[in-house]
Amino acid sequence: MTKTVPAFELFAANATDHPGGALPGGGIASGPEGYSVLSYQLATDVLRNPRFANSALKLMEEFGINDGAVHGFRARSIIMQDGAQQLRLRTPLARFMGPATVQNTREMLTDIVTRIVGELDDTKPVDFHAGVDRRIPSLVYCHLAGAPRTDAPKVQELSERTLALLARDPSLKPDILAAYDELFEYLRDLMERKRAQGLGDDMLSHLMTLADNGKLTEQELFDEATSMLEASSVNTGHQIGLVVWNLLRNREVWEQILADPTWIPSAVIEALRLYPRTGVVSKIAMEDIEVGGITIPARTDVHVAVWSANRDPKRFEKPGEFVLGRERNQPLTFSTGAHNCLGQGLAKVEIEEVVGHLVRHYPQARVVDSESAISQTAGRWTINQLTVDLGPRR
Repeated sequence: MTKTVPAFELFAANATDHPGGALPGGGIASGPEGYSVLSYQLATDVLRNPRFANSALKLMEEFGINDGAVHGFRARSIIMQDGAQQLRLRTPLARFMGPATVQNTREMLTDIVTRIVGELDDTKPVDFHAGVDRRIPSLVYCHLAGAPRTDAPKVQELSERTLALLARDPSLKPDILAAYDELFEYLRDLMERKRAQGLGDDMLSHLMTLADNGKLTEQELFDEATSMLEASSVNTGHQIGLVVWNLLRNREVWEQILADPTWIPSAVIEALRLYPRTGVVSKIAMEDIEVGGITIPARTDVHVAVWSANRDPKRFEKPGEFVLGRERNQPLTFSTGAHNCLGQGLAKVEIEEVVGHLVRHYPQARVVDSESAISQTAGRWTINQLTVDLGPRR
């Protein structure tokens, strides 16, 4: 007997009316965009299964980017690799992004957050997204890449424009291609500057040294550097703002954090569970694969609904509620398996430092809902404006 697959349009405007987890017909559904994986366990299984490949290259090709430098970069990029090649390319970055780097970055972040918040006019409501959360990740990138801080606005812009691909809007193709060309030019110039000045102990110097020692080819070096810059800013910037937005609007939780700031890491994880910036991870079945009793044909699109998996009642008790100190709180916001987000440790630290700064200096901060614009499109939470009344500084 063939199992009936429930219907679900993942990218429809009302998709998030679904509270999370499996539908009555099961944890996998079908729609015009392909299959949607809605339950936590099936989402975990798909994300960890190497027989599902990242769909970023296919998305480019659907935009009409079928050849050239941008297509070549994506085909070679680490997110498109699996097995030994993926491990070989990922290992240098993973080692550099370990606990020591995260801790060193935390110390530097305190200075960054203090400086940029100090530039705000806190006597009136401020756009926290434009003034703070958008700016932090690019400054962190400059620190990690050994680039001057003055490059941060350019880095932020390039990350935002290249990853506009994820908006699934083909009209953006000309600007996306132009943005990658600018990114390639910027990286070539940055690496030339670094060689002229002498390599340091930053991540980009680390990759360049590996290439000099024959452990990476020059093309692999450039591709890794491109991936590092591309992913550096836009998603983390929005995620910082989403956490701040969530916490400042949940006054009971905010008061608990003010009374005991050691709750900050737990609060951040719970906010990440409820409002993941990357709400959908798209894959392609590389062969016929059974998922949840359904056989998915080869070359079929499979979209993991992270926002639904993160609210699965079979995995999270009271999934729609903010539970401070929730046990076994392992949301899929940063994915899982071999392709989990390399920068998740840094992203969490960036968010924690922003929340900590507000706790220490602006305990009365509140979101001005009427002047804020938060939306969800194509599975991604997006901040267009986050207006915050910081209140008196202490």
